[in-house]
Amino acid sequence: MKYKDLHYERTDIDKAKSFMNDVIIKFKNARNGKEQIELIREVDNFSRDYITYQAMANLNYSRNIHDVNFKSEKDFYDSISSDIKEVYDNFNNVIHESKFKNDISEMYGDKFLEEIEIDLKTFDPKIKSLLQKEIELKNQYTKLTAGAKINFEGKEYNLAGLGPFHSHIDRNMRKKSYEARFGWFHSNESKLDNIYDRLVKLRHNIATALGYPNFIKLGYDRMGRTDYGPKEVLNFRKQIIEHVVPVVTKLNNQKKKILGLETLYFYDGVNFKDGDPKPKGSPKDLVKAAQSMYRELSPETGEFFDTMVNDQLMDLVNRAGKRPGGFCTSFPKYKRPYIFSNFNGTDHDITVLTHEAGHAFQNYSSTHLPLVNYHWPTMEAAEIHSMSMEFFTWPWMKKFFREDTKKFKYKHITSSLSFLPYGACVDHFQHWVYENIEASPKDRKRKWLELESVYMPDKDYDGMIFAKDGGFWQGQLHIYQMPFYYIDYTLAQTCAFQFWIKNEKDSSLAWKNYLNLCRAGGSLSFVKLVNLAKLTSPFEDGCLQAVVSKVEKWLKNFDLDSLL
Repeated sequence: MKYKDLHYERTDIDKAKSFMNDVIIKFKNARNGKEQIELIREVDNFSRDYITYQAMANLNYSRNIHDVNFKSEKDFYDSISSDIKEVYDNFNNVIHESKFKNDISEMYGDKFLEEIEIDLKTFDPKIKSLLQKEIELKNQYTKLTAGAKINFEGKEYNLAGLGPFHSHIDRNMRKKSYEARFGWFHSNESKLDNIYDRLVKLRHNIATALGYPNFIKLGYDRMGRTDYGPKEVLNFRKQIIEHVVPVVTKLNNQKKKILGLETLYFYDGVNFKDGDPKPKGSPKDLVKAAQSMYRELSPETGEFFDTMVNDQLMDLVNRAGKRPGGFCTSFPKYKRPYIFSNFNGTDHDITVLTHEAGHAFQNYSSTHLPLVNYHWPTMEAAEIHSMSMEFFTWPWMKKFFREDTKKFKYKHITSSLSFLPYGACVDHFQHWVYENIEASPKDRKRKWLELESVYMPDKDYDGMIFAKDGGFWQGQLHIYQMPFYYIDYTLAQTCAFQFWIKNEKDSSLAWKNYLNLCRAGGSLSFVKLVNLAKLTSPFEDGCLQAVVSKVEKWLKNFDLDSLL
């Protein structure tokens, strides 16, 4: 069935509560583990329906934020989210107190009970109204940024629509496009400050109401992190400062020579004088090329991507009223993922397509697992699939970039490595924010600039309004929407580099390990999934240093002169 033909309905919250209450009574009165496991299956089937309809409501709104019907459906699911959370919490409590935990663990693995234990810490009925306010504030940020209208060069653009100008061959055009972008953020600065200030204080209040000293540990628990904490992340960030920042500085100096510039400014994001590589062909052509690529990569990816195309499970091209960014969602009732992005004619169109296809392929590969909660792993593990897929598809990049393929690979490697300090900076910033909840918006911006000087010491905004005053981070939706998520990209990128290295040596073995990782879904914690994939944990001392040395070696052997 095509996406437009999939059945959608509003979840009846009263029926849902009644169903869950009946299940809880039966669960308490169960005579053995077998009866309790059957009730867990019943709840899992209910969850598949609920998650599917909620995902469809959110997706439809993201596709067109101006459609009043789509907004109404999204608002409905937002409005019942805390009630749903409460009924699940009640069910989790009886599972947690079960006399037959051994039977349940034997059936579903330790991860199921570990997830329940950590999830119970993150909710109490007394915070329902606070959670509703958090959703409302997050929606305000989405509506504000998705509705951006920016006049530039005689036309109106949204934030994603400005993207091609940011990598324009003309340096002045790049500068002007960023001035337009930052001008929009500057004109909405007070709104952005207000939303974030309220979010920070609200999240702190939620945390203290639950017995946490501040939001940091709650943030980690919300992310389902069971085998590491802030201490391990701090050590990982230190390794980025020590081993990655110096290499990125060298790359920036190299870029000055490539572009013939005395000073490298933030808007000099291009990698070559004649411009960055651009995909060849229309969006329709690119999808056709991707379909051919995935058929050749493996039987599993061929079947998967044919399904995505035939069932119209992708919305890829930027347009007015469409939410910025890219993401993958899923409809467990139908065992189907969905890819959302905003093609704008840059090489990012291909990286975001392969990235989100990595998420979608993992989900597609995990639908055989017995619990819907296992269809997705925790975020940092999920990003391994997406970032690694970007590298597994390297042998087919000629389909998209033709004569510019080598340029694409050089940019992909250098930008992936250069991203690590930025990702660590975002994470460090968020830790500071939630440790200093009384900080003012100006204090936060000063702190951002201070951290930039550590993680990205070469960054120069050329005096651009808003950015020079420390506001750059306000365009990073994760900071508003998904606190403490962003470090996940850096952890996953470290793992993805390892898959890239392995794939260069033995592509068959590397793919086998990757496929095992995808099929495991969320049945294991992050570190255990990394071990399953035969990778070294990013938290292990020396891991990042070894990865960076391999990347440096590749760059040293790369024939850059042939591209200049």
